Amino acid sequence: MAAIDKASTSRQPGRLGRPPRGSEGEVTLRIMAAAKPVFLREGFEATSLDIIAASAGMSKKTIYARFASKEDLFEAVIVRYIEEHIPPVEQAATGDGPVAERLHRIALAVLEVALWPDTIAARRIIVAEAGRFPEFARLLHDFGVARVVPLIERCLEEGNASGAIAVEDVRLAADFFFSIAIRTFVDRAELGLERPGLSHVKRETLRQAVDFFMKACRPG
Repeated sequence: MAAIDKASTSRQPGRLGRPPRGSEGEVTLRIMAAAKPVFLREGFEATSLDIIAASAGMSKKTIYARFASKEDLFEAVIVRYIEEHIPPVEQAATGDGPVAERLHRIALAVLEVALWPDTIAARRIIVAEAGRFPEFARLLHDFGVARVVPLIERCLEEGNASGAIAVEDVRLAADFFFSIAIRTFVDRAELGLERPGLSHVKRETLRQAVDFFMKACRPG
């Protein structure tokens, strides 16, 4: 019986320490998956690697073997979060159709992710820590905004080429569209002025914003 008990004990799950060889990528993903809800729930300052290690079911040493610091881990979590949700936006931008329809698809695809409670929580953390860690905001811009605006620019350039619109400064027009059709909604949710999520009222307001923008872009 003692031998059976000993063998059973040696196979107990949840042991902390070095992961099996060949599982490094999987372990890194486990760490980030465990860290994300902790960061979003507790905030950056209140989160410790001890809490994340306990949530991931591994040692803090294992985390340090992959991430140099809590800041490094948070950055990895944010980049992965963005990378997971950018493809639907890029896909929305590739479809055919009138300029207004394509712009609406892009903005809607962005807002469907940007207004999620998790996204709003992440943005609040980034803003709160901007003074100490401006690199967090740069990540949000470089991996998010900087990849969405060119999609809008391309749509406007093609609209110019077809004669559907007449825009002299495509980059300025794209920034303006991003502001009225995307950023305003996100800022209001981030400040708590509106609830997260894409409600019927927000959808109608988005449609009006697109119509307003298109009127300003009409030729002649």
